[in-house]
Amino acid sequence: MMKKNGFTLAEVLITLAIIGVVATLTLPALMTNTQEQQSKTALKKGINTLTEAAQMNNAIAGFDYASFSETSTDDPESQSLYGLLANRTNVDYQLTGADTTAADAVNNGASNYVVFFRDGSALAFANDGTTLVTDTNVSDMQEDGLVYGIKALYDTNGRKGPNLLSNCSGNAGMLSNAASNDTAADCSVKSNRVIKDQFGIRLRGGYAVPNGAAARWAFDN
Repeated sequence: MMKKNGFTLAEVLITLAIIGVVATLTLPALMTNTQEQQSKTALKKGINTLTEAAQMNNAIAGFDYASFSETSTDDPESQSLYGLLANRTNVDYQLTGADTTAADAVNNGASNYVVFFRDGSALAFANDGTTLVTDTNVSDMQEDGLVYGIKALYDTNGRKGPNLLSNCSGNAGMLSNAASNDTAADCSVKSNRVIKDQFGIRLRGGYAVPNGAAARWAFDN
């Protein structure tokens, strides 16, 4: 009589238990790394899109992020940030600061103006003259000759969560104005790094650039 080889019920249960323990230990780290990579990729895409929009608009209409003269948020023909975005990006819809859902839309903690793009991302910025009409005083000039720029909050997935500001301070709940509290410079230390769906950026001249340690790390890595 041939003897059939196989596993006992106890052996199967022990094997499944070991697999479960290993999965429990590795899946969270794997998911975090995947989400981090997705956020980094989306930030780079957004910055490149906003840079291309400014440079195209300057070539066609003669102004970029450093030369606004109006603060309109509904006139696509105006020399404003709205006019630039409306003509050079795929804008889906907008919410103004007067709309109480604007701040809640990307959980940006302020009555900001929010522009949503068709790829699901969003850009939030203060809707006032001192922000949109960029100050060109010499004191605000940087070494490269451009003004400091407009501070904004870029949300890689718009209304979808977690709506948390990426930072290098190990605090997943930090929601400051763009990245003013993101003072930790070393995002290479994994325990310091919290890469979520929101990043501080600046719109300056013909470029969009990272603003804050976390945005700079995500863009450069």
